[in-house]
Amino acid sequence: MQNHLISVGASLLFFCSCGSDSASNSGGGAGTSSAEAGASAAGANGLGHAGSGAEVAGAPASAGSNPLGGAGAPSSSGGASPSGTAGAGDSGRPGGTAGSPTSNGGSAAGSANASCTRESLVAAVDAYQAAQTAGDKSKLPLSPSATFTENFKTTTMGIWLTPLLIAYRHDLLDTEKCQTFSEVYVTEGSPQYVLGIRLAVKENQISEIESIVTMGTVSGSTITSTDWNFDAKAYLTCAKSEDWSVVPQASRSTREQLIAAGEAYFKDFSDKTSMVPWGTPCYRLEGGKGCTPAADKASQSCNVGVPDGITFKSTHWVVDLELNTAVGLTLFAGVDPDSHMFRLIDGKIRLVHTLTQGTGK
Repeated sequence: MQNHLISVGASLLFFCSCGSDSASNSGGGAGTSSAEAGASAAGANGLGHAGSGAEVAGAPASAGSNPLGGAGAPSSSGGASPSGTAGAGDSGRPGGTAGSPTSNGGSAAGSANASCTRESLVAAVDAYQAAQTAGDKSKLPLSPSATFTENFKTTTMGIWLTPLLIAYRHDLLDTEKCQTFSEVYVTEGSPQYVLGIRLAVKENQISEIESIVTMGTVSGSTITSTDWNFDAKAYLTCAKSEDWSVVPQASRSTREQLIAAGEAYFKDFSDKTSMVPWGTPCYRLEGGKGCTPAADKASQSCNVGVPDGITFKSTHWVVDLELNTAVGLTLFAGVDPDSHMFRLIDGKIRLVHTLTQGTGK
């Protein structure tokens, strides 16, 4: 997560009530740009699978219309989807610490909605991207009762009102809870950002927008930030070097197992008997600073130890079954807005991404 606590193993909008997620990456490493292809089907990202990252190919949603269309309909623009799909989950957070059975995003939180598809979730994230690029919330198909949260605080004036040129987007799509989580990279000019965006969708409208905002001002090679290990360009370079292909069915975990792996990691900060399912190699990407491409870390372990006496509170989980990945939106040490993303292969954690706001360098 954080190196000042001993490095251990990230931009956000949610959608509500959906079915099991799926993503289909063609097996290339994350980072292959759908913008370069320019013709991927809605829901497919630059890796060829819905749910993983892809470089921006422009805003696909037409203003004035609901880009989500009917339930399950792809983006109305007809253009390439710049990222993977996302899904929405339950509104609100339980107050328990991570690792408790009350953590949100588990299998008990609502029934599947057959109308929530990877394609419809991609359309929702595409709509977010169009609105974020323009800094115009009116481009979003919002529910009249939509809620907005930034760094765990309710607000009406969030980052979505700031026009940002998005260089890359990496999505998780949770069709069972109809929600999405996206890492959103803004790497030109100053300030630069890596955002964690959760979207929740209900009845073809965005019912929740939740953002974790990490940022830094950039002058030449100098980055000034109060957020943990912030370096947007390095984060993007390293994220693109990773393999985010769709995990074969035989190697996938269940939703419950994916959440349990993340909860075990969180619990390790307060209980050293916690059995974290570490795999090898395991590559951890925290904020970006000092990272090197995953290909250079073939024998790396994420099991480097963590400090004691730290709890994670108010955790909400987004799960993408095709990518065999779960991300927990949480408060690190009960205070700092944070996301931890865990990708498992054969039941073992192999990739970890973290974004932590407000913890300094």
